[in-house]
Amino acid sequence: MQESLDITPEAVNQAAEAMIAAKPAYRDLIAFYGRIFAAQEDARQRIRLEPVVIPEDLLAIRRREQLPLLPVSEMAYDPAAAGVLLGKICRIAVDSGTGLSNSARILSLKSAGMDPLFRDFLNEDESGMTRAAAGIGVDPQALAFFLYHSLRPALRCCARQLSGFLTGAPVWEQGYCPICGSPPGLSWLEGDGQRSLFCSFCWHKWPLRRALCPFCGNRDQERLLFLYSDEEPEYRVDACASCRKYIKTVDARVLARRSYPPLEQIASLHLDIKAAEQGFSAGIPVSPPF
Repeated sequence: MQESLDITPEAVNQAAEAMIAAKPAYRDLIAFYGRIFAAQEDARQRIRLEPVVIPEDLLAIRRREQLPLLPVSEMAYDPAAAGVLLGKICRIAVDSGTGLSNSARILSLKSAGMDPLFRDFLNEDESGMTRAAAGIGVDPQALAFFLYHSLRPALRCCARQLSGFLTGAPVWEQGYCPICGSPPGLSWLEGDGQRSLFCSFCWHKWPLRRALCPFCGNRDQERLLFLYSDEEPEYRVDACASCRKYIKTVDARVLARRSYPPLEQIASLHLDIKAAEQGFSAGIPVSPPF
């Protein structure tokens, strides 16, 4: 199973408007990310990627050993499209007046020459990123934010392409992404209660049994906990008493408005606070990039 890519910028905007109506306390945050996500969906339609080739012998090993198809560092992207999108996201950040505005102003002047930094980001070269951020004059976390969100449409397209290699593969029973190996960022319930996970990095969507902690593999139902509120039946926190980690879950079966999974992740930060108060930590960083 995979996330549909048939999402338009208009659909993102409609989901953002519906979420603002339902969650006015998140108005500014939803409006900011809604514009970014809409720009990403618009950019995605023009991305061109070279086909990723995985040798048959290597593919067989990865399938047999339940290993992800490709490390993050080898994921394909469109540097020209990422550079153009970076400029758009910088303008959105400047207009928003958030704490990212100053970094956005600086980076907007560099958007044409960012390809080496896109590659450093995918290579998870923290020292290189830190040096680059200091040289540019921006905060390293802000730089990571802009790089990730500029690459995200291409990462999703690459994941969609790679998902074809999963056809006919053994059932994936791991909590990490079968495409890139990243941890899940959001859990989703739909239809007959089937649980799916969204990758926190490439946003590939894959099914996983409900009674399982995706972070440590715990299957003891007595140590799998649920935190929820009757006021928000569409949300809950799935927590594990063994590893003390949690993942947020959206129950799409009771969601009575338009939705867009990355926005649901953003507009549920109060659940992260609730989980932290109970002594649980997120399986991924709560702060951007998401």
